[in-house]
Amino acid sequence: MQLFHWNCIIAHGITAFSYFGIPTIIGVFFAKTRATISSKFRLAFFLSGAFILFCGLHHLLAVFEPHSAVSLLHLAVLDLTAFISLCALLCLMPTAFQVLEAIAISQQNSRELQRSQQMQRLFLDHGPFGAYIKDEQSRILYYNQELQSRFSVDAQEWVGKTDTEFLPDPEEGRRLMENDQVVLKTLRPLKLIEEVKIPGNDQPCYWLSFKFPFSDYATGAYRIGGISIDITESIEAQRSLTDLNRQLEEKTLVLEAKKRELIYLSDMADMLYSCESEDEVYQVFALTCSKLFPNMSGSIYIIANSKNYVQMNSFWGGERKSKEIFSLSDCWALRRGKLNLLSPRNSGLMCSHLIQPVSGTHLCVPLFAQGEVIGILHLDALEEISPEDRQTSEIIARTLGIALNNLSIKQRLTHENLRDGMTQLFNQSYMESITEQRLAEAERSGQPLSMIFLDIDNFKSYNSRYGHVTANIVLQGLAKLLLKSIRSFDIACRWGGEEFVIVMPNMTLETLRKRVEQLRVDIEQMQLKDGDRLLESITASFGIAVSEPGITVKDFLNRANQAMLEAKRTGKNRVREYVNTYN
Repeated sequence: MQLFHWNCIIAHGITAFSYFGIPTIIGVFFAKTRATISSKFRLAFFLSGAFILFCGLHHLLAVFEPHSAVSLLHLAVLDLTAFISLCALLCLMPTAFQVLEAIAISQQNSRELQRSQQMQRLFLDHGPFGAYIKDEQSRILYYNQELQSRFSVDAQEWVGKTDTEFLPDPEEGRRLMENDQVVLKTLRPLKLIEEVKIPGNDQPCYWLSFKFPFSDYATGAYRIGGISIDITESIEAQRSLTDLNRQLEEKTLVLEAKKRELIYLSDMADMLYSCESEDEVYQVFALTCSKLFPNMSGSIYIIANSKNYVQMNSFWGGERKSKEIFSLSDCWALRRGKLNLLSPRNSGLMCSHLIQPVSGTHLCVPLFAQGEVIGILHLDALEEISPEDRQTSEIIARTLGIALNNLSIKQRLTHENLRDGMTQLFNQSYMESITEQRLAEAERSGQPLSMIFLDIDNFKSYNSRYGHVTANIVLQGLAKLLLKSIRSFDIACRWGGEEFVIVMPNMTLETLRKRVEQLRVDIEQMQLKDGDRLLESITASFGIAVSEPGITVKDFLNRANQAMLEAKRTGKNRVREYVNTYN
């Protein structure tokens, strides 16, 4: 009986302890997990809890009253326990199906959640992008299979590490972590392009990254989510396109420069065609070179007629870097007949005509005319002269040589067309043309224009006596005397045979008379020789006329000619002036 007694006490005690412990553990569990009970299950939950507690209380009382009659307290507890258990049973019966339905729904939600998580994991692992999650210290919590395959790592190798620990370049990792901190500081999404090197590949990869913050509801800490798309091919394609655009722009600039160069050269050719003197040719070339070579200075040097020295004929640009006059041996381009370049990159021959100290780049290009070197084109610049500019300078030099040669031919042809071949005085055609111009100038200025018409007396008999060769010597001697006796702007011409005409602007009639009379005396006293033989002296008859407003060249010549004929009729070797008998 004693054993039965203690067995009963121990059994009631353990059962009471269990009844009290179960609700306590459930309460602690709910408190720790912050779990909540649906409102429709709360009554059944609390009734069940109360039933368990009263059962525990019943067994606790049974420990202290194993043989005694049931006390009033114990009886009250039994009655209350019976009532609560009956209420709990009645409450649980109608909600049993709801509990089962809730359990089924919970299981269904659990399965759907698992499928959703699985689909999410499949999406992240099989997507063509890198996906990752980091904590607040930029430590990797998760990364997908794309990053695993790109960097040849397993699923756990990077977990818990920062970018500086697993990337080949720690500096790149530091930049990535700085971007993470920007996201955490602003709590706003960040879109940027990140440059990352993959192990085994020297060329960097470019990723278009979308980084965003989110809160971990389980811990309350912030996390950094990221999705990165490899855009290396796009970046390289864009760079290739940029390079192509840059090359196209450079070629466009070159074409525009060539176009301007052609325009300048075309304008130069047009201007050269109209040049009538060497000075004008040099001005045209200086203007063209200043346009073609805006960052250079230059000059044109021509060899003197004596072939003893070279002299500068034109200069453009900034400070002159070469002497104005130097000998032919001072320039290597003149010595060799080839282009000579001296620059920091091309340690060529230094010409002695350069002013010391020599700096920058110097280019000497020989000028040719009819296969003969006639001078040089000298260019100097602070920087290197490009091959294109050197080629252009050679074109300029050839063109300048051709232009000077053409001008020489043009001047020779013009001289032959305007001059009398024997006396080198102007011919009749030029005299008529220039007289018309001088008449217009005289009428505009109000100054008189005078004309002298002279004829050698008895020249036919002189020609018969000495012959044509000797007679030509007389004509040449008279032409020299006329050129010596007139002013530089007076016009002397051979009218034909032994007749000559002189046009003299801005001279009064009184002065004209004195000048013509002196000329008549000089001709009469002129000594003529054919070798050592002294020839008979000659005389001439003169007719002079002064212009009037509106007079024509033909009338002007007729008046002077009539006055000369009058001098012939009145005895020759004298001067007569035209008298208008109609006034």
